Amino acid sequence: MDVVRADEMEWGGKLTAHRAGHMTHKVLFTGEEGSCDNYLFVLANERSDYFSPRHRHAWDQVRLCLEGAVPIGRDLKVDTGEVGYFPEGVHYGPQQGGPDRIVLLLQFGGASGLGYLSPEQLERGRERLLKEGVFEGGVFRRTTGEGKQNEDAYEAIWRAVTGAPIRYPTPRYRTPIVMRPEGFPWRGMSGVQGVRQKLLGSFAERGLSLELVALAAGATYEEEAAPSRRLIFVLAGEGRCGDERIGARTAIRLEPGERGRFTVEAATELFVIAVAPLGAA
Repeated sequence: MDVVRADEMEWGGKLTAHRAGHMTHKVLFTGEEGSCDNYLFVLANERSDYFSPRHRHAWDQVRLCLEGAVPIGRDLKVDTGEVGYFPEGVHYGPQQGGPDRIVLLLQFGGASGLGYLSPEQLERGRERLLKEGVFEGGVFRRTTGEGKQNEDAYEAIWRAVTGAPIRYPTPRYRTPIVMRPEGFPWRGMSGVQGVRQKLLGSFAERGLSLELVALAAGATYEEEAAPSRRLIFVLAGEGRCGDERIGARTAIRLEPGERGRFTVEAATELFVIAVAPLGAA
């Protein structure tokens, strides 16, 4: 089990230098660079001037908007408290305008097995391409060398890092899926006092599940050992996970087979993301 407290961390540099506008991050947890299961779990502080053109990914993404609203299309956004699932291959955007926002963000390799580029790989690819052109408005504009004259910035970096063009998987969904937790009822957990649950979504391709767990003051809750990795974010409350103190904006990582025991002193709400290893979904 690993525990980090986001409120004790400084905002770090932008991890998406190939996109336009201002964004800073707090890196909570990362996976193994180069693996199909690689992932990045961060808090993102996006300013209203952040811009990304309409695009898609060769990996999966989950966003929980904590403050503000995230524009994900001309008539679509993820509002405060809402959760967005962006499956691999699905177009969205442009991301433009809207208020400043703080977002809990997970990006992870999808069922296609194409993997996920780490921030360090992105930066190395971007620096390599700066010798051949410039990045403007989320687009790489080539001024020398061989290749497309204008190309989506991420696609250009992918090619530079992997040596091959990106091959998007056939999308399994038409659009991103935006979940509104207030529309889901709280349900008690059998045999557990003072604990309620909202299952927001379950997606078979990566064994992805998204849920909220609410604990009353004084309650105890155990995340049982499971074949999935669990990334847990404390939205509110105070208590312990094992021997570690937790509070609002604490993040907990449970690897497959690990347990997590929560004992809380104040009413506490957890956002729980579970993702199975590739081949185990």
